[in-house]
Amino acid sequence: MVFFPPAADVAQLPPTPPQAPPLAFDLAGALARARAENPLLQASKARVDERRGLITSTRADALPQLSLNGDFTRVRDVSLLNSNLGSVVGAFGMAPSSLVSPTTVYTTSANVSQPLFYWGKLGTAVKIAQMGEKEAAFAYTTAELDTLHGVAKAYIGVLAAQAELEVVQTRLRTAEQFLSDVKAKLEAQSATELDRLRAESEYLGVVPENLQAEATYKRAMELLNGQLGLDPRTPLKLSDPGAPDTRLPVSTGERSEISQFRTQEAMYRANDQIIKSDLRPKFDFNASYGYQANKTPNLFHEPYDTWRVNVTMKFPVFDGLRASGKRAQNRAQLEQVAQARIDKERAIAVERSSAEREMAKALAFHDAAQSAYNAALEALRNSRESYDQGLITSLDLLQAERTERQQESQRRRAQLGVWTALFDYRRSCGLPPL
Repeated sequence: MVFFPPAADVAQLPPTPPQAPPLAFDLAGALARARAENPLLQASKARVDERRGLITSTRADALPQLSLNGDFTRVRDVSLLNSNLGSVVGAFGMAPSSLVSPTTVYTTSANVSQPLFYWGKLGTAVKIAQMGEKEAAFAYTTAELDTLHGVAKAYIGVLAAQAELEVVQTRLRTAEQFLSDVKAKLEAQSATELDRLRAESEYLGVVPENLQAEATYKRAMELLNGQLGLDPRTPLKLSDPGAPDTRLPVSTGERSEISQFRTQEAMYRANDQIIKSDLRPKFDFNASYGYQANKTPNLFHEPYDTWRVNVTMKFPVFDGLRASGKRAQNRAQLEQVAQARIDKERAIAVERSSAEREMAKALAFHDAAQSAYNAALEALRNSRESYDQGLITSLDLLQAERTERQQESQRRRAQLGVWTALFDYRRSCGLPPL
């Protein structure tokens, strides 16, 4: 049993909120938004800022450390009673408790410490921190290129899905019109039942393709929204990038991934110097000046001032082979990074050669698709003239229109394929999409 609400209840339903206007983007605008809003890219940028802060904190270890201290102590020390003096003090008529009465001490001091000589450990640590900033910057460049190329490919994917959807929708409208014409002719007894079945079969064959094309288009739009840092349901209006310019200059410089590996190797080599410095003697300078008194009026007066200056040498003799183990671990990590760099260099060489072949193939495919579309367009023009003259049937005209739409879709996909191949080629060269 189906229940229909009264008219008054239907009128009280909340109105559907109007859909927001679509956001308009061209390819350059989409790349700019991804550079500013992509969360993964922002996280990589924050890592660079983190490494800059590490430089400051590492450099602080080589600079003088100054501290001001104030202390209030009230203590009752009974250790004197346990000494020889405490055991005989009673023989002189003194009460032992008078020796251990509570004492109050006020202390103020300024302390300075400065590392003097660490065999280059502190300076090398600062250099490693600076190299860490460069390594993070190279990682950010890699993340930026991956993000921008991902956005560019997602942008082209939306346009390709949109072009395919338009072709399928055009075919669907053509099939609907053809089926309507055949039904009208069947009623006028100028068409047969077989013609109707063929027209209906043509129409029903396009319906699932239209559903699939719509789903593909929505999926491509959601992926692009995610890359742009937008809600997946945000409507977008994308402009056509036009024909790609394949004559853009390219660079043969070292890619950021390789530079990042080389920087990591330099960091591990420098870290070996730090580990070796831990096996050598170190010298530190410490000084303090202040006042100590049992009454606050005596603070900051003579002779209650106290000072201390000392130079300390620390010579490690045996650390349980800890430094040896650290050096072995550091050498192994250096070898891992070196082998990873070699593997990446080979992979980049293969990637670039493959991108060059794909670029040539995409250009050839585009030229062939353009020629096929021109031929299909001319065939459609002739078919329309023949149909107007009564030389062919409407089914033949439908076949010509469908062929023209298919060739148009093929030409459009070929053009977008050139864009994709261009993006891959520029990525293999370590360049942004545009």
